Amino acid sequence: MATEQTKFSVLCSLFTWTQRSKSAAKKRSKFRKFLDAFCIDRNFFPAIRLILPNLDRERGSYGLKESVLATSLIDALGISRDSPDALRLINWRKGGAATGATAGNFALVAAEVSSQRRFVYFRVL
Repeated sequence: MATEQTKFSVLCSLFTWTQRSKSAAKKRSKFRKFLDAFCIDRNFFPAIRLILPNLDRERGSYGLKESVLATSLIDALGISRDSPDALRLINWRKGGAATGATAGNFALVAAEVSSQRRFVYFRVL
């Protein structure tokens, strides 16, 4: 996340809206739009740490569960739902050779998966 380009108020608005929203589909859609608009430097780790602080082991919750975020990332990155990377995101808690050293840390798993993707950047005016 390009912190010098993203206003903190944008994150606060996303967090407030996410806490109030009941629909998982709407949360996924809103989060996907956030990633498309503000995470243009291929580094999702800071955003994921802020959005899922309880998984960072040092922060509180915003009501967005890791399963919703995993599905959102899979969709936003155009990953097939049965691909190894998608399964890594979905099964991020499980250890083993497929998950590697980042097993149990969703933010790191998501950052690794997203960093391996090529992105096409465009801005909607």
